[in-house]
Amino acid sequence: MFRENTDPEKIEKAWCTVGAVTVPHNAENKIKNALLELKKHLGVKPEEEIEKIPNIESPYFIEFINKLKRANCTAHAMTTNGSLLNEQETNSHKAAQIRARENYIALVRDNLSNEDISLIEEELKEISSLIKNSSTQEYNQIVLQSALISFMLDKILVHYASTNPRELSRITWVYDRKTDKKKKGTHIFEKLFFKMMPPSVEVSFIKEPRGIPYMETGYNYLFKNYGGGFCFSGIPNDEIEKRKKLYAADYSQAPNAAISLDFAKLLNKDSRFHDSEKSSGIQVADLVISSINRLLRGNVDSNTKTAKILGGLLLSSPRLDFPSVPQLNFYDSTATKPELDYENLQLLNDEAKQIYSQQYRETFTKSINEFIKNNIKS
Repeated sequence: MFRENTDPEKIEKAWCTVGAVTVPHNAENKIKNALLELKKHLGVKPEEEIEKIPNIESPYFIEFINKLKRANCTAHAMTTNGSLLNEQETNSHKAAQIRARENYIALVRDNLSNEDISLIEEELKEISSLIKNSSTQEYNQIVLQSALISFMLDKILVHYASTNPRELSRITWVYDRKTDKKKKGTHIFEKLFFKMMPPSVEVSFIKEPRGIPYMETGYNYLFKNYGGGFCFSGIPNDEIEKRKKLYAADYSQAPNAAISLDFAKLLNKDSRFHDSEKSSGIQVADLVISSINRLLRGNVDSNTKTAKILGGLLLSSPRLDFPSVPQLNFYDSTATKPELDYENLQLLNDEAKQIYSQQYRETFTKSINEFIKNNIKS
C-alpha cells in the first residue's frame, strides 16, 4: 500500500490513504442491507466483495452514501504521499521508537519491583524484535493507522456524545486482515499493531490535548466504561508529575486541559482483525476510503461533486489549522510538499460536518498552539 514514489510524472498518483467508518451498533443491519442493495445494482453476488469501485457520481452509489449518513455513520481518513517515504527514514524512526521505550524503562525502574522490571524488559525485547523485523510497508502502515485513530478518536467521542451517548458504552474496533491465508499463526503486523498503537495514541493525546468540549452528561457512558480516573475535574498532582517526567508535558498551568481514558482498555479490549469477505463493515469502509483516495488521485469525473458526496461523512477538526483529512509526513509532522496538489484535501475539508462551533474552534486553536509552545518539550 505504501511505496516510495519520487517520479515527478507519477507523484499525483502516489497518495496512500488509510481510513475507518464508524457504525452505530443499532444501525449494523441497515448498513448490511445498504451494502447488499449496492451489490445488487452492480451485479455482485451477496457473498462476494465489490472488487471495482463503482462510479462515485452514480445514483446508486450516492444513495449508498446517503444511507450511511442517515444511519449516523461517520468516515475518517489520513493520507500521505509515497514521495514522502523512504526506507532510511523509516529505519531511523524504528530506532527512535525503540530508544523511547528504553528511556521509559530507565525513568520508571526506580519505582518498580525486580519482577516488574523483568516483565517490562521482556516486553521491550519482544516489541523491539517486532519493530526490527517488520517491513517498511508494515511499519509505516502502523504509524499511519495509529495517527488516524488518534485524530479520529476525539471527534467520534464528541459526535456520539451529542447525538447518541449510549454508543460510547461499547466501542468495537474491527481491522482489515491483510495476511496471507496460507500462513499459520498471527502475522507480525497484527502483533506489532496491538503493541504499538495504543501507547502511540495515548502519548499523542498527552503531547497534544484533544478537542473534547465539556458536556454535562454526554460522556457518562464513556467514562463509566473507559474512564481513567479523572473527568473534567482537573488532573491530579501525581499525574501532572508523571507527565512531566515521562513525556516532557507540563500540565501544571492547565490542569483542566485533558480528560483521562484507559487507552489499553478502550483500544484493545474489544479489537480484532477480521477477513473482509466475512465483514460487511470492512467492505463498507473499503468502499468509502477507496473513493476518498480516488478523489485525492484525481481519478473522478468532478472533484467538486465527489467532495460533496463524500464530505458529509467526515467530521470537522476542532482545530482551524488541522483539516478533517490530515496529510501526514511521517518524519516531519504534517509538512507539505510544494510539488503536490492539496486542492482536493481542501475540498473534502470544506464539506465536512461541523460538530464544533466556530467560536470553540477559534478559541481551541489559539489555546492549543500556545499550550504546546509553552508546555511541551519536543
